[in-house]
Amino acid sequence: MRLIATKNKSWIIAGFIFSFFFAGAVVQWQSAWQKRSYRIETQVQQQHLLLQPDEYVVSGDLVKMTGRWLEHAEKVQCFYSLKSEAEQKKFTQIKETKVIIFDGTIQQASAPTNENQFDYRRYLQGKNISNVIMLTRWKAQNKVVDLDFVNVFLSWLHAVRKAFLEHLSKLPEPLAGYSQLLLLGYYNQDSSEQLEQISSLGLLYLFSLSGMHIFYITSFFRRVCMKLMITRETCDLFLLTALPLYVVLGGFSASLVRAVMMVCIIISARSFFGIKISGITAEGIVLILNLLYSPVLVFSLGAQLSYLLTFILMLNRKKSSLILGLKMTGYSLPLILWHTYQWNFLTLLLSIVIVPLFERIVIPAVVLGSFFFCLVPVAIPILQVFVDIFAFLAKLPTVITFGKPPLFFIVFWLAIQFMLEYSLHTRRLLGILVGSYVAAAAIIRFPLSPEVVYFDIGQGDCTLVRETFNRSVTLIDTGGKVSFSSERWRKRDAKTSGETIVANYLLSKGINYLDNLFLTHQDTDHVGNFPSISNILSVHRIFVPSGMEHLSSFNERLHLSKNTLHEVYPIDTKKVKKIAIFNLLHPFKAGKGKNEDSVTLFFTVKKLRFIVSGDLDKTGESEVLLHNPKLKADILKTGHHGSKTSTSKDYVQQLKPCVAIISAGRNNRYGHPNQETLTTLKDQQVPYLNTAESGMIKVIPLKGNFEIKTFAENETKKRSSTNEGQ
Repeated sequence: MRLIATKNKSWIIAGFIFSFFFAGAVVQWQSAWQKRSYRIETQVQQQHLLLQPDEYVVSGDLVKMTGRWLEHAEKVQCFYSLKSEAEQKKFTQIKETKVIIFDGTIQQASAPTNENQFDYRRYLQGKNISNVIMLTRWKAQNKVVDLDFVNVFLSWLHAVRKAFLEHLSKLPEPLAGYSQLLLLGYYNQDSSEQLEQISSLGLLYLFSLSGMHIFYITSFFRRVCMKLMITRETCDLFLLTALPLYVVLGGFSASLVRAVMMVCIIISARSFFGIKISGITAEGIVLILNLLYSPVLVFSLGAQLSYLLTFILMLNRKKSSLILGLKMTGYSLPLILWHTYQWNFLTLLLSIVIVPLFERIVIPAVVLGSFFFCLVPVAIPILQVFVDIFAFLAKLPTVITFGKPPLFFIVFWLAIQFMLEYSLHTRRLLGILVGSYVAAAAIIRFPLSPEVVYFDIGQGDCTLVRETFNRSVTLIDTGGKVSFSSERWRKRDAKTSGETIVANYLLSKGINYLDNLFLTHQDTDHVGNFPSISNILSVHRIFVPSGMEHLSSFNERLHLSKNTLHEVYPIDTKKVKKIAIFNLLHPFKAGKGKNEDSVTLFFTVKKLRFIVSGDLDKTGESEVLLHNPKLKADILKTGHHGSKTSTSKDYVQQLKPCVAIISAGRNNRYGHPNQETLTTLKDQQVPYLNTAESGMIKVIPLKGNFEIKTFAENETKKRSSTNEGQ
């Protein structure tokens, strides 16, 4: 648009030619990525992986590492399940570059199978990684062989970074976590709580290796050189040598790479060619180069904020802190809502107040405490004050759950922000901007259609029921991962699928609460995610089968949640018949929360009839039919993940469902769904969908019929069926 506005034919033609070749380069990159990708899981043996000592993380019995697959000369992401505590210790002792001989399976990373789920494949694409390798065996060679001088030097830098990380990890908290993050771009798992607090306040960008740090270091170094009477040329030459080395020490952080490349381009153009390049021009060149390296860079929130906010900073250098803070908030808010669905309105105030304190107090305290042991007792109390302030502010109810706006609004809001830079009709544009935010919030929060969602939660069950306008939001079971080992060393530091899939989806819809949570029975694959979900979403009422409230396993989970026993309601058909839109069909009496005690719910949404029954067995199904001889259902959620212990012939025959939904994990050890169940459905002419194949399954009731959407890759995105006459 800028080129066309110049009306200069030469510039316009050059722009079109460049765009044509750039588009060709992107297509070529995509083609090369596809050729490297293994779409089908493939066994590999006696392969070699070049592993740098700072590119692996051990979390419990899982090792996550990024290395170079030597046989194919490509970067890969690897995972390995440790077999023993001794093997865990052996891995953590890797402090220098190693060549690992391994066997394993290779395949491209899985695409997301739930709506608004984190896209791990795209994340790896941004790092130019095509494949994921699951190691089954490994052995480290004693020496690194056949490396040229450049790779030997890089290996040495990685070893230095590893040694420095270990040095910093031995410092007292919070200095250890702050120093690793600020100086080397490393996220220490022991400081995860502090980082979550900082992130919730929208200040994590301060603690990332960003342009602010690089220009701060560069300016400081220039002042020192001036006082020491060192020539500008010598200073520039040193920066051109040292800054790229710092990129390696900083772990190749995307914002760090951008900032260093910008500084190097500006210095090189002036020193070697006598050309003065503006910061905006340098940023444009860097963006083009990085997009040629990895076009999917544009999908990353970190990259989007890094380039956009740097651009805005350069446009508004002479503005006051207040105006700059307002502009930074206005530009970043659409992107933050698109990616995280939430915003803390303290972010604006804190950005204005904290940034100067951060530059003048936090950074000096971290640097001095990290390099001068005698100053550690001084640095820790200073940093602890900030930790306490962040912890207090993070607890305040200042987070707004907005939801994920349609893409149109994101583009519109950014366009309005740019128009505000130059337009004379500021008030009118601000009115339009505020009005559009209100409109987007209304569209997200008050859906015109209800929906029933069966999450692809792995080997488990989790169903969401949302009424029109979100009049009520109900979750039936939460999913959860069954652990077959209680050894302490095996415990991994990772988010649950309840956080990354269930809570994430609800937040994307502008929902931060549950009116009702039904836990059908005690099994972990149905209730294991309850604590993690309740720590993100406010759960108003919890319903469990009578007797389950006394189980120690349930009370342990309740203790880990934000709920209390006063919000737990034991139910059976003698106590209650109906809860909101849900008719209780089972259990008939108190039990111990086992499969045979599973809560069974029947509900109707826009005349479409649903039934969900946990892991209820065939005997229980017969009892339900005996007490409800006229029971019919349009959508049947098969019991026990399609096991042969549930979904009897008589049950299906009486219900006469239009569609059956099976929730099961991919390649699960139980063989679910069982062939006997599939035969029963086939004999009764009931089509079925399995989350293991279709991903998330969303049923949208319509007048007289319904629509089904699935979200797995290579699946039909929309399926329509009718229940007329049923």
